[in-house]
Amino acid sequence: MRRRQFVAALPLASGFAGCVGGSSRFGATETRSPAPDEPVQTTLRSSYRYGVNDDAIGVSAPEHAQFAFVRPPDTDTDHPTDAYTLEIGSERFAPATSVSGFMSWTPDVDSVYTDERRSGALRFDVPRVEADSAALLRDGRRWPLDESTRERLPTAPDLGLDSIDIPESVEPNERFELGVTVTNDGDRTGTFLAGFRTGGLPKTVEVEVDPGDTGAGSATFEAYDGEGEIPFAYSGPGESRRVAVDIVAGTETSHSATSGSGTDTP
Repeated sequence: MRRRQFVAALPLASGFAGCVGGSSRFGATETRSPAPDEPVQTTLRSSYRYGVNDDAIGVSAPEHAQFAFVRPPDTDTDHPTDAYTLEIGSERFAPATSVSGFMSWTPDVDSVYTDERRSGALRFDVPRVEADSAALLRDGRRWPLDESTRERLPTAPDLGLDSIDIPESVEPNERFELGVTVTNDGDRTGTFLAGFRTGGLPKTVEVEVDPGDTGAGSATFEAYDGEGEIPFAYSGPGESRRVAVDIVAGTETSHSATSGSGTDTP
C-alpha cells in the first residue's frame, strides 16, 4: 500500500450544519444537582465535534482559546441560556444559544444545553484567563468551578493539523487507514478531534498530544471488491474537505509517505 500526505491549510470554514438534539455516542454522564457553592462539572476542550443526521461529522473551533462545557446546577428547563453567565475573575462570558449538529460526538460532553434543547452542558468560548475565582452564575446564585479547572484556564492546547495521511492506492478488499498528524504548540495537553466518512456511519479520530509534541491517529476502512475511487469526507476543527483513495488491483504495497502526491477531490 503506497501512502501519501496532504499538508493541511486550515480555512476557518464551517463544518456540516444541522439542528440540536440527541445524546452522545460516548454515553451520558450521570451527575447529581450540586447545591449552591458546590462546584459544577466542567470539561475543557479545544474543539467541539458533533454528528449530523447520523452519517456525517462536523467539528467547531473556538474563536478564543478553548471551549468550557459547564453543566448547569439543576435540570430545570425553565431557564434560557441567557440566564447563565460564566464569571472568570472580572470577566464574564455568555454561553452559546445554539450549536451545529444534532448530537455531541465530543468525549465527556453528552449534549450541549441550548435554547432548543435545555439539557447537558452550557458551551462557553473562553480565552486563556488567569483568575482567583471562576463560577457559573444564574439569578443571583453562584456555583464555582472546581479548583483544578480554574487552574487550567490560563493554559490551553494549540493544536495544528500538519497533514491528512491517506494511501495513494489500495487493492480490492484491503484494509487501510486514514489519519492525521498533529502538533501541539500550546502549553497544555490537548486532544485533536476529527473524523472521516464514506457512506454509512462516520469514524472518529482522536489524537492526544502533549505540549511541544507531534502525534498521529487514524481510522481503519476496507476497500470494496473491484476497482475505482473511494471518496471520503474529512472533518476537523473549523474545516471540512474531500479526499479520495484509488482501488487498483495488483498494486505494490508500501507504508512510506510521500507529500503532495495522489488524488485530492475538492
